[in-house]
This record gives sequence, C-alpha cells and structure tokens, in this order.
Amino acid sequence: MNRDRRFLVAVFPSRKLLVRALDHLREDKSLHVERAAIVAKARDGEVTVVDDSLGPDEAGITGGTLGAAITLLGLVQFGALALPGIGVIIALGAGALVGGLVGSATGRFAANLIESGYHSEQIEGLRVDLESERPALVLHLGDDETALPRVREALARYRAKLVEQPAPSDARNGA
Repeated sequence: MNRDRRFLVAVFPSRKLLVRALDHLREDKSLHVERAAIVAKARDGEVTVVDDSLGPDEAGITGGTLGAAITLLGLVQFGALALPGIGVIIALGAGALVGGLVGSATGRFAANLIESGYHSEQIEGLRVDLESERPALVLHLGDDETALPRVREALARYRAKLVEQPAPSDARNGA
C-alpha cells in the first residue's frame, strides 16, 4: 500500500480527548490540516466514519437550489415576466425545473469527484485494527514539511498513539 507522508493516523483513549485535540489542531492555522476524519468502532463492531466533507446528497440539494435560483433570475433578466397570460408561470416553472436538475447533477458530480480518493487505505485499514471505544483521527496535512512534527507534538499532549505507516518506498519493496 502506498501511503502518503502527509497522512497521519492517531488513536485516542477517549472520544473527549480526540475532540479536544481536533479543536486544538483546527485553531492553529499554521498547521494546514486539509481534511480530517474520525473513525470509531462501537462495542457491537459497527464502524462509523465522520469526516468534514460535503456528501453527494448535500451537494445535490445545494446545487439544485442554486441552479433553480440562478435560472429564475436569468429568465427574469431576459424578460420572461413580459410573456402574456400563464406564459410567465410556465416559463419560470420550466426554467426552475431545468436549472434545479442541472445544478443537482453538477453538485453531486463535484462532491463525488472531490471525495473520491479520501476514504482509501488510511481509513479502510483502521476498520479491522481499531479497538472498541478507542476512536482514531485521520489527518491529511498540507505540503508544509514542518507541520508533521508539530502535529505529532500537539497530539502527544492529548495522549494520542500514532499509528506507524510504512514509507512509500517500503510498500513498493514489499517490506
């Protein structure tokens, strides 16, 4: 498995410490935490992943709403209100419907495209190894080389156990 050095996986003794550590990391803007996900396993073995991304459903609703609104405004600008009789209602209704459908599809596509590579091996590997009642935090850090040591130091204050990941060269060599 090829793992990026910018991904960091930390397991915490409790959910409370994990939340405090994540709040601390989010407040420090110099650390450049691009994405974060919490992975927890319940006593019955069910694994839950909570991340900070916008899912396809939310993106579809937002895109549809914005698409309908923008289409309505565009039709009004083109003079749709000057149509006689019920033409105004038909034109605005059809325009809102088409704009909403196109916006929804665009929002869903964009969310799927953005989210496509994040739930990969970093989170899937935790599903098997994670202990019950010990949540894990998966961080994707920015390109800043000094961020990783500072994040490790910050997480140590919250009693986080860092999960060691093989370097990319080790993974290619089979070590």
